[in-house]
Amino acid sequence: MISFGRLVTVQLGAEGDTGRDLTGLRVRFEVRMNDGSTPNSAKIEVTNPAPDTIALAQQDGAVVRLLVGYSSDGGVARLIFHGEPIPGGIEERREAVDRVLVIEAQDGRTAYTGTYLDVSYSSEQTAAQVFHVVADEIGIPIGRFDLGDDERFPYGRVLSGPARTILDDLCGMVGRQWTIRDGTLQVWETGTTTGEDAILFTPTTGLIGSPTKTDEGVEIKALINPSLRPGRAFRVESALVSGNYRCTECQFRGDSRGSEFYVQASGVALEPA
Repeated sequence: MISFGRLVTVQLGAEGDTGRDLTGLRVRFEVRMNDGSTPNSAKIEVTNPAPDTIALAQQDGAVVRLLVGYSSDGGVARLIFHGEPIPGGIEERREAVDRVLVIEAQDGRTAYTGTYLDVSYSSEQTAAQVFHVVADEIGIPIGRFDLGDDERFPYGRVLSGPARTILDDLCGMVGRQWTIRDGTLQVWETGTTTGEDAILFTPTTGLIGSPTKTDEGVEIKALINPSLRPGRAFRVESALVSGNYRCTECQFRGDSRGSEFYVQASGVALEPA
C-alpha cells in the first residue's frame, strides 16, 4: 500500500509457501531489534483483514513478514521483519466499526525456545562445519557468516542441550556473537560490524532532529531505512554530531496511514579507520 510515498506490505503463510500478501489495508507496526541472542520482536496491527486471514495467522507453522519502503526508492518494499507468532500472540479486537488483527511475533522463535540438540562428532572439525551442523539441526539457513577454515575445534565434541545455549558456548570459544535476523543465523566477530556497507544519516538522507551523544556513542531518530540492522555500521553527519558507529539496537515504528514512520537507533563509536 502507498501513503505519502510509503510502501507497507504484510505477508502471511507457512515458511516456503507463497502465502498471502496483504495490501490496501492500514498497517501499524513496531519492530525491536538488538545485537545479542535475544529474539528480535514485532507487533503488527492490520485493519479489516478478511476472516480467513485471521485463521491463516493462527495456523501452526505460520510465518509473518513485514516489508517497507518508499515509492521514490524504486517502488520496492524491503524486509524489516520475519518471524513466527508467539503463543497467544494472535488477537482480534474492535476499534469503532473496524476489526483489527494484532500479531505479536519473534524472529527465530522456535529455534530460541523449542529446539534441543543431541549431536556429536569424534574428530577435528572446522568451526564453520560445526556451525553449519547446528544451523541444519535447528532448521534455519545461514546468513552473514565470517568463520574461516583456519578456526577449528581440535577434538570431538558432544552438542547436547538448548540450541541457544550451544550457540552461546560455540561463539564464546571463537570470539563471535550470533543472532537470528530475518529468519537466518548471523555470526560475526564480537564487538565488530557485520561487514555490510555503512548507512549514511544526514538531514537530507532522513535524519530527524539532532542526534544525542551517549557515553558509548550516539542515539538517532530518522525516517525508516529498511537496511538498518544491529551490527551494521552507520555514519552520522550533522551540525553537532558526526562520526561512525556500530548499531546495537534499533526500533522501527510505522503507520501506513498515520504520521509515524521512523527508526530510532543506538550505536557505539567505531575507531577511526
